Amino acid sequence: IQEINCKKLILSENQARENKGKEEKPNHSDPVMKEKQPIPIPPPPPPNGVVSERTAEPTLPDDLIVDILLRLPVKSLGKFKCVSKQWRRLITDPRFNSLHRELCSKNPSILMVKKYPLLREPHMRKCTTVDLCAFNFNGFRKNLEFSLYLDDDEKNIEMLPSKRGLVCFVSESGFYACNPSTQITTKLPEASCCTSGEVNAGMGYVAETDEYVLVHLFDRSLDIHVDYDIGCEVLRLRDGEDCSWKVVDANCPFVVRGWGVLVNNVFYWMIWDEYNELGDEAIVSFDLEKEEFGIVAPPEGCFDPHGAWSLVELGGRLCLVDNAARPSTMDIWVLTDSESRGWVKEYSIHMSAYSNDMLSFIAPLDYWNGKIVMDVKQESLDFYDVEEKKIERMDHLISGEWNWLRTYTESFFSFGSK
Repeated sequence: IQEINCKKLILSENQARENKGKEEKPNHSDPVMKEKQPIPIPPPPPPNGVVSERTAEPTLPDDLIVDILLRLPVKSLGKFKCVSKQWRRLITDPRFNSLHRELCSKNPSILMVKKYPLLREPHMRKCTTVDLCAFNFNGFRKNLEFSLYLDDDEKNIEMLPSKRGLVCFVSESGFYACNPSTQITTKLPEASCCTSGEVNAGMGYVAETDEYVLVHLFDRSLDIHVDYDIGCEVLRLRDGEDCSWKVVDANCPFVVRGWGVLVNNVFYWMIWDEYNELGDEAIVSFDLEKEEFGIVAPPEGCFDPHGAWSLVELGGRLCLVDNAARPSTMDIWVLTDSESRGWVKEYSIHMSAYSNDMLSFIAPLDYWNGKIVMDVKQESLDFYDVEEKKIERMDHLISGEWNWLRTYTESFFSFGSK
């Protein structure tokens, strides 16, 4: 609908030009006009052959055009920059970029991602097709549906959690970043080799510096007598700039599990270690500004290290999710103060609508408009209303089988040359 309105705007401008031309045409039905008219002498050409848009044709006010263009997806705006110099100037204005990003952040979409092997000859290198499709929360398909291709076996490809304009894939061949809005994918610079073969990483967006940050933890131990020697490197993605890895001095003190979660410029991972007894070591943190690791204690007296605990960011806060401590219940703890063990059990969601086998496959994705968005085994997208304390099934939002579900916002972000 938005693109149709925009096309109507283009047609209205073209119609205005035609009407102006008709007004300037002589009326040959007038007897006076039938007399032979002198041949008009064209005005001298403008310098350098450039015609000012202000004098060449009537245009709509900038404010009106901007108000319409702000409602369009990035892919369409890329095409409409070719309509006129005026439109190109408006769309490429940094203020327009900021307004568009702010509007999109209030109306996120659901990005559905599916991977499957690309059929090739047996002697050829394995390749994977990744399909991406976006819907808004009302179930309407957006103007975003495309495929990308990664040079690796489908079984080796994973997708990092993300909520903003970029998504990140990782495989044995390296890291890949993709902007679904522009449908452009780039392979990131080669990361450090991990001797254990495991991939532990995290990606997030830092609003203060307007950049995406990718953190990679890698085991560099070559001595069988050493349990682990885990290094850390950071890659910062800025709009239109090249990027490179920076290995920091600090070492990660624990083996971690799961993907890193970014909250307030700090990444968090669950510790993956042999627990002999309950202790204070549950979560490891990495401060991006100080480039230092730390330890965050779990909720006092209730943390079971063998339970199904996971980390997620909801509404800008770090949350610890427990699906197993109580039957048919999902408890969500919110970190209020990392230094004083300030955890609060913010939500207790009754999950009786799901079978016990399903509980371990249900993961909160995001907090939006007073509701917790939950991914149910990549087959359904459900909302938990925190005020009314009830679950709303949203099966109609998803059709088919998908490997990953992510919340996503439109972005003009462009990659550097490398």
